[in-house]
Order: sequence, then C-alpha cells, then structure tokens
Amino acid sequence: MSIFDPLGLLSYYTIRAKIIIQRVWRLQTNWDEELPDELANEFRTWLSGVESLRSLRLSRLYAHTGGVTRKQLHVFCDASECAYATAIYWLVEYEDGSKRVILTAAKARVAPIKAQTIPRLELQACLIGARLATTIIREHRWQPHRVVYWTDSRTVLHWINNDRVRYPPYVAHRLNEISELTEPEQWKWVPTRDNVADDATRIVNDVKCKDDRWFIGPSFLYENEDSWPSLNVIDDFDIGRHDDIVLNVTNVEWSVPDAGRFSKHERLVRAMAYVLLFIDKCLRRANEMSMTHIRKAEEWLVKRAQSETFGEDIERLRRGQNLKMSSRIRKLDPFIDEDGVLRARGRTRAAGVSAPDTTPVILDGSHPYARLLCNREHRRAHHSHNERVVNDIRQRYWILRLRPAVRAVAYKCAFCRMRKTKPVRPITGDLPRARLEAFTRPFSNCGLDYFGPMTVTVGRRHEKRWGALFTCLTTRAVHIEIVSSLSTDSAIMALRRMGARRGWPQVMYSDNATNFRGADKELREAVTEWEPSLRDYALTQRIEWLYISPGAPHQGGAWERMIRSVKSALRVTLNEKAPRDEVLHTLLVEVEHTMNARPLTHVPVSADDPEALTPNHFLVGGSHGLPITGPCETATKKTWRVAQALADEYWRRWLKEYLPELIPRRGARDVNEAAIKPGDLVIVADHTLPRNVTKGGVFRRPASRLAVLPME
Repeated sequence: MSIFDPLGLLSYYTIRAKIIIQRVWRLQTNWDEELPDELANEFRTWLSGVESLRSLRLSRLYAHTGGVTRKQLHVFCDASECAYATAIYWLVEYEDGSKRVILTAAKARVAPIKAQTIPRLELQACLIGARLATTIIREHRWQPHRVVYWTDSRTVLHWINNDRVRYPPYVAHRLNEISELTEPEQWKWVPTRDNVADDATRIVNDVKCKDDRWFIGPSFLYENEDSWPSLNVIDDFDIGRHDDIVLNVTNVEWSVPDAGRFSKHERLVRAMAYVLLFIDKCLRRANEMSMTHIRKAEEWLVKRAQSETFGEDIERLRRGQNLKMSSRIRKLDPFIDEDGVLRARGRTRAAGVSAPDTTPVILDGSHPYARLLCNREHRRAHHSHNERVVNDIRQRYWILRLRPAVRAVAYKCAFCRMRKTKPVRPITGDLPRARLEAFTRPFSNCGLDYFGPMTVTVGRRHEKRWGALFTCLTTRAVHIEIVSSLSTDSAIMALRRMGARRGWPQVMYSDNATNFRGADKELREAVTEWEPSLRDYALTQRIEWLYISPGAPHQGGAWERMIRSVKSALRVTLNEKAPRDEVLHTLLVEVEHTMNARPLTHVPVSADDPEALTPNHFLVGGSHGLPITGPCETATKKTWRVAQALADEYWRRWLKEYLPELIPRRGARDVNEAAIKPGDLVIVADHTLPRNVTKGGVFRRPASRLAVLPME
C-alpha cells in the first residue's frame, strides 16, 4: 500500500505517520523489535483512516474562466514542535462578486531530531512556503494579480521586516532566501485559529471531508479585505537606535592553524596553504595553489612553533644579544636567516654541501608541530625502525630530544600497535573427560590425524601412501594404518580396520581441514570431502565424532606430538627413498610398537621398583609383550581373573603415577598479563588471510588467537 500525493493535498494526514516513524527512530528500536504499545496503537489508528481516504473526491478545476476578474495566491505557514507546514490556495473573484477558494498544493515536514526553537521552525515553514509558491507561479499558466503570505508568528514577521539587525547564520541564511523570493509587504499576520496550515502540524486522527477548511480555505478569505486579520509589525515591536562602533584592531597573535588540532602534517600544511591562497586571491596575485604556497605554509608553521618554544632566545638574537647560559640551544650556535627561521649554524659549514643540510631548522621535540613532523616521516618510512626515521629528519631539522619524540610517535601509531600486538595467552583450560576416563578399554576415546605422503615402489612404478594415526587419548597408545589414497572409501576402510583390531571407539576427535599442519593442499581438500561420509559412517557404529576449534591446532596436540614421533622414527629407520609397500608397512608396525613401549611414568632406578607404565601394558599386558604381576597378592595365576587383576593394577598405577603429572597447566599466562574480558577491542591474529582481507560474520576461533588493542 502506498499513497501517491505529489501535490501534498493529504499532507495533513500523511505527516502523522512521519511523526510516528520519527518517534520510533528516537527510541532506537531495531527493525526486528516490536513497537511499544502506545506507538503501535497510534499507527493502527492512522492506518484505519487510510481506507476512508479512498472515498474522498476533489475537483481539480480551480474555477471557470468566464467572468473572472481577479486571481490571488494565498500562502499559509505554521509550525509546531512536531512538524512545520505550508498550504497554498487560489482565491478567484468573479464579476458578480462571488469568490472561490481551493487548495492548490501543500507541503509538511517533520521537525528535525535536533531540537529547534519554535520561531526557527516557523521561519523554516515560511521558507518552504515561499519556495512552493514560486514553483506554482512558474509552472502555472495562470498568473496571480497578488500573492499574500500568512503566518501567525510575530517574531518571524519582525525578522522579515527588519534588515538592519545581524542575525545568527541559521536565521540569516533563510531570511536571505525569503527576501529573494518575496517582498516584506507581502507578509501578513493571521491568528492561529484561522491559520489552516496549523492542521498539518498537529497529531489529530481525523479524515477531513471535501468541504473542510483544509480544502476550501479559511472563512475570512470569502469576506471583504477590510475584515481580514491585520497587525502593524512596526508598532508591535520597540524599534530602538543602534549605534555601530567600528574598531581597527591589530592582531598580535599568529593567524595560522593550531598544530595541536591536526592529526597529520600534510593536512596542517594544506590548511595553511589555503589561507595563503585566499590572501593571494584577495590581492589578485594568484588563482590556484602552487608549490610556493606549500613552501610558505611550512615556513609560517615552523616560525610559529619556534616562537612558542624559543621566543626569548629569538628576541635576544634579534637584538644582537648573547643567549643565556641556561638556553637549550646555546651549543647549536643558532642564528635567524633572511626568512626569519631559527637555524643551527654548527661546525660543518666547510663540508661543501648545500646550506639547508649544514644549517638545519631548530625545533622542540615536545611541540605538536614537531610531533606531526615525526609522524609524517614515520609513515613515509613505512613504519620501519626508529633510527631510520631519526636519520631522515636530521637531513633538514635539528629537533631537541628527537629520539624520545620518535619513540612516542611510534608508540601511539595505531597501525604499528595492531601490527606488533600479540595474542593474549589465556589460562590453560581443563583437560577433556576423554583424557581422564580411567578403567575403560583402550581406544575408547580416540584422536585421528593423517601424515604423509610417502612414496613406495609397486612393481616398476611409484605410488603415494599416507598414514592414518589413531591415538588413545587416555592411555596414549597409538595405532597406525596405511592408506593407499585420499578417497573417502580409503578413509572409511582405515577406520574399519582399526575398529576390527582395537575395538570401535566411542568418541572420535579430529582436526578441521584448516588445521592440518604440514599437510599439502591435496590432503586438506580430501579431508573436507571426507567429513560428511565419515560422520554418517561413524553414526552407524555409534561413534560420536567431534572436531577441534578452527584455527586451534594446539587443541590437537595429543595426536600432533605422536605424528612428530612417527616421522622422527621413520627418518632413522627408513633408508630408502621409495621402499616396497611391504617394507613400509613393516616399518610402521615396528614404529607403532616402539611408541607404545615408551614410558608414561617415571623410569625407576632401583630394580625393586615396578616397571614404568607404558601404553603396551594396557594393550598386551607388558612393555614388550611379557606380562608382569606387580605387587598384586590376590591374583592367582591359575584363575581366569589374572588378566583382569593385572589390568586393574595397571589402571590403579595410571591413577597414582600418571594422572598427577597432568595437573600442572602448561604455558600458563603470566600473572601480570591481563585476561580478555567483555568489552575489549580485539582482532583475530589470522596470518593465513591475505592483506586487506577481513572475514565477516560470526566465526569460531580459540581465545589464543585474540589480540587486545589499546582503547586509549
């Protein structure tokens, strides 16, 4: 549904919907939130009245041309704290003395969100009335014999009729435009009760009929002009005498921009150059900016900075006096050149180089202009080392305490702080239940990762093989399967072989494709394709498949460390570049046995102490397949409970000897390092993204990837 009203004939009604929308905007209500009951009821009431507008019929015939003696255009203007409006009527007089008044056009606007005084809103209403009347006169073939503007604001009438007072810019600009479009004699006063434009500035939910005064004008227009409202504006206001005093004041301050209000040296110089260009334009010496303006602008800014920091020294040099012993620039043997710039004479005039290189400009490092200069050179050096910036500045300037100034600029540089910021190390989280679940079958909680590729010889050709490493998260045992391809079927076959030999796991952890460290592009793409099929197959085997957080390879450290051990063992045992498939399979099985024989607990020194606990104790009953009884006295070798008793003994040792070693938090955050809290401004330290590329939306990453940015 929409209302097509280009002439604004229904402005008195449509303005109410606009006011409601503005009130919603002021409440800062989001698009998906419900409106307050009060506003919702007001809008429903307004919407119900729209249907009544369908039955409204208005005649577009202003008047019959026959017998017309006079045509007048009457413009009514009014405003309130909610809206301001104007309504324009044709007044047609006939030979028989009858009159016809009809609405021609209207316009209504909501008041600005920023509060304005009522007189200023009334002035704005008069301005749109003058604009609309000018448009009507220009576009109509009818030309009025007279145009009358009506307003109920005496303040605005006084503003229009008084051109000797200097008004604020807001009022002055609008009065200038009104004076260009109208004459002061055309403006008249009307009481508020007779001002028809007032109907479009108030919230009244009624639909007017065609005989309402909004469409046929106020009643006094049908009467003689002697009975029209009148008001003598000059008598209504006290006109006093104003004496204008003109003073010629010499400005003793520097008429240059303040360096402390600029963030870049280029903007400061550009602003000063525009001031000089304006002066040259006034004197008709130049019409466009040139390099001369830039050079003079820098000269003026340098002289102001020097006068603010070395004012006393400059005065003594101009009078030909020696500097005080306490002067900070006394050792530089300063002098003032022909342009009035303070320079250092130094001892290198005989170097045979140009004068600016041997007589640098003296500045104070704490002055804002010097800081802007250091910032410019810092950016020109592409945020490189501070000594590079110091060397570049020393070519033309001698800045006191230059290095501290350069360090301060580099420290406050937002780009450098973002580039050098490091992720906050969060406190190490608790281990998952899968790592601590005792008295369970090995490989009940597994981690899966791939490594490779490895080249093997099959006949006369070379083929690639990959290794699938299954890690028991509780006993730290490993199981290695050789995979002949990166297809989904090969991955499922490896999982089936592992489940048939070690038993099906209950929980399976694996990396995301983006976390495969050291893997080639082919392997990452293959893992992405496996995910749906592997998850579906895992569901059929009652396996809960979980993934670590994206971009957090440290969460898969339980199997990443095992892969490193496998690769280290293969580098020692694998002497051929492309062994036969059977040789590679044998070596991987031996590596698996070696890794499962590694000690989990402290290796005893005394022969009386029990053997160190290894993953093989939980798999085959001993470190190398030879079972040991340990101190268990209740176990009888001739009973079927021996194996169970030994397994329970291993688990009790696991709880007493291995589990306490997991208590300390590795890589804990420094006690003086603040933790991340809600409200901090952070960036995600993702070095895999190209430059100038930022991911949008919400995505899951570990807290260790967050770097806190300074808010000050």
